[in-house]
Amino acid sequence: MQLINILLHTLPGICEETCEMEKIVFLYKQANVPDEIIEAIKLKTPAGFEVIFCEEKMSTEERRKYVAIADYFMLYTVGFDDLDVAKKAKLMQILSAGYDRLNVKNLKSAGIPLATNGGANAPTVAEHTMMLILALYRKLPLHHISLKNGEWLGHREVLSLNEIRGKKVGIVGFGKIGREVAQMAKGFRAEVVYSDPVRASSQVEMELGATQVDFGELIKTADIVTIHTPLTSDSLGLIDAPILASMKDSAILINTSRGGAVVEKDLVAALNKKIIAGAGLDVFEQEPLEDSPLRELENVIITPHTAGSTIDTWWRRLDFAFENIRRVSRGEKALFVVDE
Repeated sequence: MQLINILLHTLPGICEETCEMEKIVFLYKQANVPDEIIEAIKLKTPAGFEVIFCEEKMSTEERRKYVAIADYFMLYTVGFDDLDVAKKAKLMQILSAGYDRLNVKNLKSAGIPLATNGGANAPTVAEHTMMLILALYRKLPLHHISLKNGEWLGHREVLSLNEIRGKKVGIVGFGKIGREVAQMAKGFRAEVVYSDPVRASSQVEMELGATQVDFGELIKTADIVTIHTPLTSDSLGLIDAPILASMKDSAILINTSRGGAVVEKDLVAALNKKIIAGAGLDVFEQEPLEDSPLRELENVIITPHTAGSTIDTWWRRLDFAFENIRRVSRGEKALFVVDE
């Protein structure tokens, strides 16, 4: 078997003719995967593998037919309801960081490891986080729209503009994305603190200039609170009215993780009452965001869950996903497997 696997990955011409191709079923939402990415997946598919594309609107009967023959799954922004027929699967590889659409317990019971994207989108989400902070601190939408409309505000807003330098950035969740944010905040010469159940090594803390504090202290003392936790039973509704009331009235809240981590109605109330100064949000309790008071508030900047998506991110996602699948095919353990 090991020899077959070696041949499969080193002699593509021979294997394509004499070896049965391993099947990767890609389950995805068409609106979130441009046609150009589909073509890139076809080009990047390793020798010895075949990718079967199952768009979300495919009929249930047809989808389940493909699920039943899948050796591996790749998923992007969809759930999975066909575990009963996924008898061959050796790995479920998601292309995103979040896995809240999936039942980890059921997958483990079925013996199918669930792997995240290995931090492929961490730099992208971290950059988006910093963008939201800067846009709030410098009132970018106000200045952009007013100038587009022919009004020159000049220095009129100067007393309400801020810089990141010297501010305390509180990072809730210190995984791949949280650490990327810490690195960038350090570059702005901010003070960085973080809250996470698992303490980073002293070397990581030193390199990033980050200090672990408990969640309560972070909430009370940070000028910028930025959320980077997966959505679990522990993080669902993490930021609610009492937590918001504990924050500085000059503080801003950033959420580029999952909408469910913040109780939206409590946030709207806090923003309306100026309990906190502002919020930058890329994720929401219900998506797409439809009728919401968040659309009307001047002290909020919102983006449509795009923090983790750039062309650069897609290349890293695909490279990691295919290499992780190849690892399993070679008889090795997958990397970045979720363990809950």
